[in-house]
Amino acid sequence: MSGLAAAVWLARAGLNVSLFEANAKLGGCCATTRIGHYTFNDGALHVALPSLLDHAFGRLGLERAASVPLRPVAAPQSVRLPDGTTVALWPNREVRVSGPNGEARGAQASEEMERFLERWRPVLRLFAQDLFLRPFSTGRLLRKGWRHVHKLRGTLALELERQFSDTDVRAALAGMLLYTGMPARVAPVATALGLVAVLEEGLHLPEGGMGAIPDALTAALHALGGDIYTNVRVERIEMKDGRACGLRIARHGVQPFDAVISTVSGMITFGSLLDGRGIPQAMRHKASHAPLSHKALAVQLGLANVIDEDSHSMGVLPLMDEQHKLFLPSDGLPRWISYTVPTVTLPGLAAAGGSIVEMFPPIDQAWPVDRWTNETKEAVAQEAIEALARSHPLDIAARRVSGPRDYRDGMHLFNGAVYGLSPGAPAGAQFPHRTPVEGLFQAGQTTYPGFGIAPAMMSGILAAEALVASVRS
Repeated sequence: MSGLAAAVWLARAGLNVSLFEANAKLGGCCATTRIGHYTFNDGALHVALPSLLDHAFGRLGLERAASVPLRPVAAPQSVRLPDGTTVALWPNREVRVSGPNGEARGAQASEEMERFLERWRPVLRLFAQDLFLRPFSTGRLLRKGWRHVHKLRGTLALELERQFSDTDVRAALAGMLLYTGMPARVAPVATALGLVAVLEEGLHLPEGGMGAIPDALTAALHALGGDIYTNVRVERIEMKDGRACGLRIARHGVQPFDAVISTVSGMITFGSLLDGRGIPQAMRHKASHAPLSHKALAVQLGLANVIDEDSHSMGVLPLMDEQHKLFLPSDGLPRWISYTVPTVTLPGLAAAGGSIVEMFPPIDQAWPVDRWTNETKEAVAQEAIEALARSHPLDIAARRVSGPRDYRDGMHLFNGAVYGLSPGAPAGAQFPHRTPVEGLFQAGQTTYPGFGIAPAMMSGILAAEALVASVRS
């Protein structure tokens, strides 16, 4: 997504642009794959902060609403806790609790939710309407957000304990952020912005699936005369006199260019794509000491039957203090499961009368990527499917299982880490858009911003702007 956004921006600015993609299709993790009558996501599950997506499209001279219609997710989350209590988030930030004293607990949680949003809404606005739209600057953060800096200290768990009195509600809200790969006790409090974004703007799905977003950018780049090459792997960024001057491309040799934007992770850019002699020591250190996100295994099922759920995301979860167990391998069938059903919002992604389920069962994070053979990942997937079958009838018509090795070798994610850098990584771990290597610019998940669809697009736009600014200077 960052590469497409950078290419469209540069082409609209009048530059000759060539985009090289190692895979057969564009979009990276924001893409879809059709298997039979089922459309599966390749990574990204939804759009958060649609206003930021609108801004990114606007920066590219495109109207998002016309090119990528979005459908809002009516009910984002439902969680069942160990004692049988269910906590669900509904439209208008209503919290529903099904269990002892459920109505009163839900009303109390809804009131606490409003106070929580009053506290965090200005912080989200600062990031979404200001800081995410520019390269990161600590000075700017302090200058613009000094009133809110104190809120960014501590952990997510401490903040949820301060703001919500009901332990089941805390568990449900913490569960909404487990996609970060960090339980609430270790997640920095800033991850609460992900929850605030969902509550403020909701989750959305593009009509036709996540691949509609890169399809729109691809069409725009073609219309602007940009060149797109798929199934073409870049082997090295060529250097001359300390400057990036071209690309060595598999089976095509060296192609000269005036400047290069790398949209793979900074760890790959400075770890393998550059000649070691041309890498500044600081970048080499940053690449080798990068705090990585978790690895994941995805199980996607195309069902001939409809899953009986009202929410987009469901979970059978422990209380907040026990949620680290979701990142530990299970001994037998997993007790805790979390899954999404995109066909609750977009039934057309499945065959008529069918549905799609996406699960991310816990895996051993200590395992090296190469240990994830087809046999290993299928064994874990089968246990997850059997665990889900305890709650739902499953008439499986299509399935896809993706493990850490698939993410590394197929999606080119460094060491199989699904986000590259950990969402909890400090700002100093991010790579700059304008690198210390003349003529080389960096975009993608390991720059600021970079997590999520719209921020990834913004990272490409910021890298493109840095490129043009360097030429002008």
